[in-house]
Amino acid sequence: MENNLKTEIFSYFKQMQTVFFATCDEEHPYVRPMLLLYVDKKFWVATGANDAKTPQLKNNPHFEFCYFIEKEQDHGYIRGSGVVEFIADLNLRKKFIDNFGYIRHYWQKPDDPNYMLLQCMIKNFEFMRPGENTSDKLEL
Repeated sequence: MENNLKTEIFSYFKQMQTVFFATCDEEHPYVRPMLLLYVDKKFWVATGANDAKTPQLKNNPHFEFCYFIEKEQDHGYIRGSGVVEFIADLNLRKKFIDNFGYIRHYWQKPDDPNYMLLQCMIKNFEFMRPGENTSDKLEL
C-alpha cells in the first residue's frame, strides 16, 4: 500500500511546479509561491541570499509546501514537509543554472554568493486526492 501511495503522489510532480512554500521566523510563519523543481527524484528550490526566506531557513531549516492539484473539475493537494540543505557543490549549482532559464535569469555563475540552491529533504507527505474529503499520510 505504502509504495502505491508513494508512486501515486510522485506521479503528480513535473520537473517544475508552483507551490506555496512556508518557512518560520521565530513564532511567525511565512508563506510564498515558489517554483519547486523535481530533478533526479529529488526536490529543489533556488532563491537569493538576501531574500527573507534565506535567513529564516538558515535559522530554522524546516519547511512545508502545499501543491494544489486538479483533475478535471476536482481539486486536491500534496503537502510535503522536511528540512532544507544548502548546496555548495559548484557542479550541481551549475547544472541548475544550465538547465533552468529562470535560474539563469538571476544568476549566471554557480559561485555567485547571492545564488542559493537548496535541496528539500522531504520527511513526509500529506495527500488529498482530487474530489476526496480525506487525506493520506506518507512518512519517508
